[in-house]
Amino acid sequence: TVLAAVIKESLSDLDHTDPAGTCASIGACTSSEVLVSVGDQCSECTEITTQIKAALGNPEVVTLLKDAIGELCSILPITDCAETLDGYLDQAVALIKTLDPKTICTLIGMC
Repeated sequence: TVLAAVIKESLSDLDHTDPAGTCASIGACTSSEVLVSVGDQCSECTEITTQIKAALGNPEVVTLLKDAIGELCSILPITDCAETLDGYLDQAVALIKTLDPKTICTLIGMC
């Protein structure tokens, strides 16, 4: 699926990033709060998925994602873009919330 491909591509990009620099540059943590990388793809995916699940439990995060969809749809020439993508987002969030991180990572081929 498209979602699986996007997640897999995003996770593969992690091999080429500096966690401390990235985390600090986006304001997600101070340099002393950086998680130690376990080193294997499955563990990293599971940790990231755990964090995503926690973030999606916050209604403000889902609202921000829907706002981003609205901005994206303002430049895309797609009929009913926001409604369609909002529906897909709702489905993806519901699916992510119901599955455990290891299962998600297995489904996208990271474990």
